[in-house]
Amino acid sequence: MGFALLSMIPATPVSAARPASPEAEFLIAAHQGNLAQIKAGKLAARKAENPAVRKLGKRFASYHKKLDSQVRAVSEDLDVNLPDQPNSEQLQLAEQYRAASPTEFDSLFVNTQITNYERAAKLAGIVLKTTDDPAVARIVRAATPVIEQNREDLTTTRDQLGLEQPQE
Repeated sequence: MGFALLSMIPATPVSAARPASPEAEFLIAAHQGNLAQIKAGKLAARKAENPAVRKLGKRFASYHKKLDSQVRAVSEDLDVNLPDQPNSEQLQLAEQYRAASPTEFDSLFVNTQITNYERAAKLAGIVLKTTDDPAVARIVRAATPVIEQNREDLTTTRDQLGLEQPQE
């Protein structure tokens, strides 16, 4: 499962009250990331100038719809209430995507998605080391190869487009 969803997780939860468990915190973050990735992917499929970026956007949107159905099912089983929109950082990035010119969009999308998938990979490793819940672990284990594949495909696309690596 591709965790660009996790890649867009804020340092602190969006709600004032912390979730009851690390698993709940993960599921909330995953759901918000999925919502963000679905919107970003659909926008990329329409707005990107480069066909490879459009294809990645379409693939990300499709994948995150499937992943979110799994996250929602586990959340329901664990009685975790999920928010109905991405977090503020994700909403801000979505606005940057919408405001970008078609010429700027491809670079912005590819570079921010690489960063998102790098963050997702780190979070996936942490979740796998810390979770006691088999359903959460199953989601993360299935997502890990997709995270890596998406990161590789984004890096290849960045290189093919001749985009510079963003400065940290």
